[in-house]
Amino acid sequence: MNTNFWPPLQVIANARIAQGILYTFDLEVLKCSFFVGLFRTEYVKRIEEKISVIVLPTYPRTFSHLSVEPTKFAGVKYLPLPNAIQKQLVGVVMALTLEIEKWFKSHRYIVRDDNLDLQNKVSWFSFGIIDRLQTARNFIQDENLNIRERFHLACIYYFEDDVQMLWRNMSTSDRFYVRRRLPRTRSLELWLQILHRNSPLNWEEILRHERLGFFGSNTLGMRRYFAYLRSPQIRRQCISFALGKAHHFDLYSCLRLINIGELNAMFHYLPIVKICELFQSFLQWPFQIIFLDIVNDFQRHINEDVFHGLVTFILGYKLGMGCKDHPYVNLFRRFWNLLSARYEDYVENHKEQYVLVKYVLENSNEFNIREYFILMDTNFFQNRI
Repeated sequence: MNTNFWPPLQVIANARIAQGILYTFDLEVLKCSFFVGLFRTEYVKRIEEKISVIVLPTYPRTFSHLSVEPTKFAGVKYLPLPNAIQKQLVGVVMALTLEIEKWFKSHRYIVRDDNLDLQNKVSWFSFGIIDRLQTARNFIQDENLNIRERFHLACIYYFEDDVQMLWRNMSTSDRFYVRRRLPRTRSLELWLQILHRNSPLNWEEILRHERLGFFGSNTLGMRRYFAYLRSPQIRRQCISFALGKAHHFDLYSCLRLINIGELNAMFHYLPIVKICELFQSFLQWPFQIIFLDIVNDFQRHINEDVFHGLVTFILGYKLGMGCKDHPYVNLFRRFWNLLSARYEDYVENHKEQYVLVKYVLENSNEFNIREYFILMDTNFFQNRI
């Protein structure tokens, strides 16, 4: 892939501040309660309060001097962060909270303890994404955790040495539990066969006989095994299964290993919905900064249906949900200007949506989220009559 993600200092700084704020909350509660009605409203309010008291000195200072409770120096004035930065920081904290919630949802049948000690176990990249491989290692190496769960994690993430070691150290009853009680996937069946034969993983054999079942139940481990996929056809099948299921960072990590020619060929085999999901993955934190570069690289594969799908996603989800982690109004305007000459007529046929398009474009400098919500509700109601 031609476009690589290199997080700028602003993204890293926002992620660092957001993680500091996130860790003032109980992650064990957030992992499963974030999107529950009044809890979410109260949580957002508390985030806003914490960000509002962050202050900066009025003279240039390094990032390390940012403080919630500043040391007072004679003659130095401290000012709160500008409103625009405060709003974006709220959005970044929400994005990191969503990371916690996504991690928990995708691992809730693997690590089952009520208290997972997430604050000490979860490992983060500097740009505000959970490093799922390192986090899995942290749990696997925790001898206080149930050995069956550690084994299950090692299997899911293809840490072969850990799988072998944990299997050797298991009691007979633990092995029985693994065989009979763990969620039955083709991946686990393959591991049990390998352990029974006392042989190493044979990727050539696995990929020759197990593609459909293997990829369908192995999106969590794709960062570990994708490099073993040797043929374009197999890589294409893996990506196709992963779209809409895998974490967007895992997907990106695999896409960047594929050259541009192979990626262009891959698009010809993907259905419209999968192409939309691929582009949408670059509208997730923190990849929004390269979304337009990805669009430019692959715009030959954007037809009217894909364009309409992405317009719908930005208007309905990113703006419609009030996401603040990125300036989506500006992103939408640039995306629209890039491709609307070809596809505006198609979107215009969807009259209720085109009203939203015009509002965003005409009010991009003074966008009012409350007015936008009212307009969305009005159009939805009229469309239902």
